[in-house]
Amino acid sequence: MIHVPDWLPRSNTVNLLAGAFLLSSLYVASQRRLLACVTAYQWNSVALALIALTVSLATGARHIAFAALLVLVVKAFAIPLLLRRVAERSHAAAEGEPFMGIPTGMLICGALVVIAFSQTRSLFGSGLSILSSCLPVSVAVTLVAMFIMVSRRRALMQVIGLVLLENAIFLAAVALTYGMPLVVEMGVLLDLLVGVALLGLFVGRIEETLGDSDTTRLDSLKG
Repeated sequence: MIHVPDWLPRSNTVNLLAGAFLLSSLYVASQRRLLACVTAYQWNSVALALIALTVSLATGARHIAFAALLVLVVKAFAIPLLLRRVAERSHAAAEGEPFMGIPTGMLICGALVVIAFSQTRSLFGSGLSILSSCLPVSVAVTLVAMFIMVSRRRALMQVIGLVLLENAIFLAAVALTYGMPLVVEMGVLLDLLVGVALLGLFVGRIEETLGDSDTTRLDSLKG
């Protein structure tokens, strides 16, 4: 059983990093520019790695420190690099047009955050635990990421929503169980890196076939 110091739930470091994690995901939802969204995802990953590192220092769990290092290398460096290269090659590198206006989308995201915090607190309570700051944030980012995936036309924006969703799941694992076994985390990160690379190739194939990465145009392939 991992001992959690009493100061950890009240730590300004954990709370500020959790806030940065949430705000960076909301920034993605507020942006049309693909490169700005990739940068926001990068900062989201940095905040995630720092949260994991803080928990590792507080609990003495070395595998969480290794996981934080892997997050920095894979999520904060390698994946953003791949996404930027795809965005720069894309014919629609400047814009990630949503199905609805940005103000409407942000109102929906705000409602999702309120629902996530209220329902998570009702299920798990608001006691002095790391859950009180990290778990509601992870649920909120999960909902925001799913909204990004279904509300954007560009395939690359949907990929960004997918990797944000994976970040939220990783934070939930840290909050609930103080991290998965290191071998599992390494496997997940490797699968994610390969998956993003394949999705980048898929985006390129969509543009070669349709002249655009707007996924709504895939309907033209029917029949």
